[in-house]
Amino acid sequence: MRVARSAEAIAPLLVILFGFEVGVSLFGPLLPLVQQEFEVSAGSVAVALSIYHGIRLLVNVPLGRLVSRSALPAMLAIGGAVMAAGGIIVAMAPEFWVVLAGRAVMGVGSALFFITVQFWISKVATPQDKAQLFSYHQISALAGTALGPVLSGAIAGWLSWRYSLLLAAVTGLMTLAASRRLVDPAAVRIAGSWRAQPLEAGVVLAQYPPEEQAADAALGWSLVLGPGLIMMALFFFHGGVGMTLLPLFGAREVGLGPAAIGGILMIGTLQRFGAALLGGRLASRFGVRPTVLWSLAALSVGVMSFLAVGSPVGLVVAVSLVSWANLGGSLVIALVTDVVPEKHWGTALGINRTMADLGAMVAPIMVGSLIDGFGFKVAFAATAAVMLAGAGAAAVLTKVGSRQ
Repeated sequence: MRVARSAEAIAPLLVILFGFEVGVSLFGPLLPLVQQEFEVSAGSVAVALSIYHGIRLLVNVPLGRLVSRSALPAMLAIGGAVMAAGGIIVAMAPEFWVVLAGRAVMGVGSALFFITVQFWISKVATPQDKAQLFSYHQISALAGTALGPVLSGAIAGWLSWRYSLLLAAVTGLMTLAASRRLVDPAAVRIAGSWRAQPLEAGVVLAQYPPEEQAADAALGWSLVLGPGLIMMALFFFHGGVGMTLLPLFGAREVGLGPAAIGGILMIGTLQRFGAALLGGRLASRFGVRPTVLWSLAALSVGVMSFLAVGSPVGLVVAVSLVSWANLGGSLVIALVTDVVPEKHWGTALGINRTMADLGAMVAPIMVGSLIDGFGFKVAFAATAAVMLAGAGAAAVLTKVGSRQ
């Protein structure tokens, strides 16, 4: 009953998240068209992807601190407005450098939006239902991520890639409009929580009982580095396997065309809906920390299954294995806000997102170099090794900082 009430409280937020993810995920299929129109190299057009994460490396922490002391509906609205502005800049770009500038603006807007959503759910959730709520967060994000590229490709084929970017602007403006109707969780009491109703508007709700707050005055680095390494490893997988290894391996070694590769990626995404629900239930039963760490270890081992792939069926099986092992980063956010005092959530979530973006940036570069120099088998093995190392280090650091 408590989970149902909390889920109902964040349902409008999850709808907004779904729409925003549609706008965020639409740029990938447009890369060949952008490259063709501006006559730039493949390496140059790839910068339009990496700059999105690169700018977030710079702004995640300061934006996290801003979110922690601001009205959350206003932060969502501003994130949507900035995202819309970036989409319009890219859509109207007369030169390629303007595309890069617009993508950077989109990165700032997305950083502000996603950190605010994470902060919002953490404030609404109780210790009992947090894992389940973040599994719903994961499902909403996955749905938008799956739909965005499909809509983008369809619009680009029908009209132009520039009109696809206007879709990002539309989703940003919809976020701006919808966020203004939401009620700040600082003014809402969730039934079943021990939090007290604030006496006046703007009072920040306490995530931990008063007797724990004094002991939690300082932010220990082990509290953020452990979850941060997990998130970095997950995004390393996303950038190294999902965006780089899998498409190239499917095309070169298995002989699949773009449509078949896209279909297999879609199969993997659909299975992750089930994995997200499973992750919430496992975390509720066994705890967030062991669930996240075992998931990352299983994902690392699952990457090695690609070494045995030699056919389309084998590729589908390998993608299915890693899809069910990948419970996603939403549970990591729950882990962060479980072990970090609320006064430091803004900084901690910003650091966590920064480490994720770092993993997403580094992985394609490393994997691409390994493919060119040593082949796909070495690239898959090295990716798995990096992820296992991250899981081991995270296990030590989270054990030091965990309340469990």
